[in-house]
This record gives sequence, C-alpha cells and structure tokens, in this order.
Amino acid sequence: MSDSVIVSVKNLTKIYETEGAPRVTALNGVSINISLGEFVAVMGPSGSGKSTFMNIVGLLDQATSGEYWLEGKNVSRLNADERADLRCQRLGFIFQAYNLLARTSAIENVELPMLYARVGAVERRRAAQAALEQMGVGDQAQKLPNQLSGGQQQRIAIARALVNSPSLVLADEPTGALDSKNSHDVMQRFRALNDERGLTVLLVTHDPSMALYAKRIVRFEDGQVISDAPTTGVSA
Repeated sequence: MSDSVIVSVKNLTKIYETEGAPRVTALNGVSINISLGEFVAVMGPSGSGKSTFMNIVGLLDQATSGEYWLEGKNVSRLNADERADLRCQRLGFIFQAYNLLARTSAIENVELPMLYARVGAVERRRAAQAALEQMGVGDQAQKLPNQLSGGQQQRIAIARALVNSPSLVLADEPTGALDSKNSHDVMQRFRALNDERGLTVLLVTHDPSMALYAKRIVRFEDGQVISDAPTTGVSA
C-alpha cells in the first residue's frame, strides 16, 4: 500500500440482521482508496450505503466482512479501546446538527477533543482560541451555542474537529441545517483548508452544489460504488 493512501477499504460489506425483520445489506463489496490531501464527496440516495460507509471509516461502526486500513494500520483487527484511541487521535468529525454541548461555551466545546487526549489546560485554551480565530469566530469564544447562529455553530464545530490536527476529517451533511449563504461559506472554508493546508476531507452530502467543492465524487447506490470520478470543483 502506498504511503500516500490514508484510507483503504477492500471488499467491505455490512449486513444488518434483526430478529423478525428482513436482512439488510447496507454495503456490498465496497473497495475505495483515499489519498492524503484528497477532498472526496460521497453521494447517493437514501439507503444507498453512504452513511454506513462514513460510520465505518469514522470507526463508529464495524464492517461485517472485508478490510479497513487507516494510515497503514489494519483497523479490522483492533479491539474497542484501540479503535477509540485511534478515533480520538486521528479523526475529526463534523455533523449536520453541530453536536455542541448546550451549556458549554464555544471555546470549551472546542477544547473537548484535547481534554480526551489529555492535553494540559493552558495548551488547550491556546489551541482552542487559535482554532476559533482561524474559523472567523474568535470573538464568540465565551458564548453558548444558543447565543450563536447556525453558521457560527458549524464553524465552531469545524474548529473542534481540527484542533487535534487529525489525519482525516469526516463531515456528515455539514450544511444540511444551514441556509444557502452559510452553506457556501462553510464549504469554502473546507475547500480553503484542503487547498492551503492539505487537509484530507471525506464529505457525505445529498446536495450536488456542495459536492462540487470536493475534487472527487464517489456515488453509492444499493450498497455499491457506481461511479468514482474527479471533478473540477469550486474555487475557495
């Protein structure tokens, strides 16, 4: 495997079986490589397997069969604690609903991943403030989420995802709760981070206009990859 490949999944399958319910094959033999510094959008209709794929790559779920390699490490062989450590240290997450703690200030929300990584208090505060500044919300550090707009909350969520310098950022419908202006602002920030810092981004979206900010689009249907092609993208 090339050193530049950060994610490699081989013949990945995911089958859900519930007593009394039909067996559901969410992924059926998916094989994808993502290289360091790529910006990849995953698209597909509801039930296509794109969210299942994202959850497995994000170590939030496990495949039924197949292999998943992250930075050259066979994740399929790790135990639960090892997977949790890897998720904390190497991955950053951004969700549609922001997932900020309601009674915690913006800067304290951004500090959380560093707290789990046992970073000291002074360094946590410095790094969190720097991440907020980078996302253009440094002046909102002491506010609670309910005092902020949706666009501001999502920029804080992005700062939180980046603060531990992850190898890979996974963004699951990050513009789904935003209006058009804020959606494009958030995607421009992703594109700038990819262009200027080489950030590796895996984006799940149903919106073709948001997917165009990526440089490669992978389309899922019925648990399989039906197309995988580069795109000219949208400039930051």
